[in-house]
Amino acid sequence: MKQNKTYSAFSQIVKIWFHEYKTIFNDAGVITLFVVAVLIYPILYTLAYNNEIVKEVPIVIVDEDDSEMSRKLVSMISATEEVKVLLKTPDYYEGILLFDKSKAYGVIVIPEDFQQKIYQFQSATVSVYADASYMIIYKQIMTAANYAIGTMGAGIEVQRRISKQQQLQQAISERDLLPLEVYSLYNPKGGYATYLMPAVFLLILQQTLLLGISLIGGTLHEKGHDDLLVQTASKKGGAIAIVLGKSLAYYSIYLINALYIIVIVMWLFELPMHANYFELFVFLTPFLFAVIYLSISVSTLFKKREHGLMVLLFTSIPFIFLTGFSWPTEAIPAWQNYLAQLIPSTPAIKGFQAMSQRYASFSQVSQHWVHIWALVLIYFALASLSMKILISRRLKK
Repeated sequence: MKQNKTYSAFSQIVKIWFHEYKTIFNDAGVITLFVVAVLIYPILYTLAYNNEIVKEVPIVIVDEDDSEMSRKLVSMISATEEVKVLLKTPDYYEGILLFDKSKAYGVIVIPEDFQQKIYQFQSATVSVYADASYMIIYKQIMTAANYAIGTMGAGIEVQRRISKQQQLQQAISERDLLPLEVYSLYNPKGGYATYLMPAVFLLILQQTLLLGISLIGGTLHEKGHDDLLVQTASKKGGAIAIVLGKSLAYYSIYLINALYIIVIVMWLFELPMHANYFELFVFLTPFLFAVIYLSISVSTLFKKREHGLMVLLFTSIPFIFLTGFSWPTEAIPAWQNYLAQLIPSTPAIKGFQAMSQRYASFSQVSQHWVHIWALVLIYFALASLSMKILISRRLKK
C-alpha cells in the first residue's frame, strides 16, 4: 500500500515535470528568457569587459616650462600604457577646453619654473586634473602620473646623492629605505572582467529564472485554470507535487545553462577557473533550487503576465549591490545586510568566487552552502503554501 502511494506521488511529480516542459517551450517569452537571454547575455557582457584593463586614456599635458627636464617628464608619462597624450601644449586654457569637451579625461600641468626649482633643490609641483566621475579612468590617469613623477623624482634624488660622492648602490638604497613589493593575488592582471563577470553570471541565472517563472505564473492567472494542476492539487500533498515537478523542469534546463556559462563562456574568455567542476556544481545545485522556489512563490502573486516583468525587472541592480562584491559588506547598513541574506545570490556569489578564483575548497565554503540550503527549505515551504492557496482559490471559482 505504501509502495503504491509512493509510486503514485512520484508519478504525479513526473507528470507535472513534463507538463511544465510543454508550458515552457510553448511560450516564446519564457524561451527568450530561459534560452536566448542566457546564451547571449554572458557573451555580450563579457565582450564589453574583455579588455580587462582600461588603457590609453586620452589626456593633455600642459608644459609651461618647455625645458629639458619637463620634456623628459612628458616622455615618461607618454611611455606609460595607462594614458595616451592627445596634445602637448604650453597653453593651460587649450588643455582645459579639450577636457570640457570630453575629448580628454585628464590634464597634467608642468609649471614654468619646473626645471629651475629642481636645480635649486626645491619642490616642483606638478598638477594633475583627472575626471573623478569615472573612477576607473581616474585611477589610470593617477597611476600613470604617480609612476612617471615618482620615477623621475627618485632619479633626481639619486643623482643628487651621487653628486655628493655617494656610491650608486648606496644612493639607491638610501633613497628607497622601505622598498614595497606588491603581489596581485587571484587577479594578476587587475582586470575588471575577472573581478566582475563571475558574480554577473550567477545574477544572470537568477534574474532570468525569476522573470521567466513570473511570466508562467502570470499566464496561469490569466488562463484561470490548468486541468492537470487542478487535478493534482485536489489530491493530498498535491501542491508539493506541483512545486517539485515544476522545479525539476526548471532545474534540468538551468543545469545546462550553468554548464554553458561556467564551462564554455569562462573558458572562451579565459576567465580564471580554479575549482573542481563536480564540487562547483554540487555547490550551485541548491542555489538553483533556492531561486526556483523563490520564483514560484513570487509568481503566484501576479495576476497578469506582464506584472512579473514590471515588478521584478528593477531588482537586478539592488541584488548586485546587496551581494557585497561591488561594495564592502561592512559599509552596507545592517538592515540591508539582513535583507541580502534572503537573496540566494548573496551566499552563492561569495562561495562561487572563492572556489573559482581563490582556490577555496568545498569545505572552506561550506557555511555558504548550508546558508543556501536553509533558503531552499524556506522557499520550498513558501512555494508549496503559495501554490496550495492559488489552486484552492481556483477550485472555489
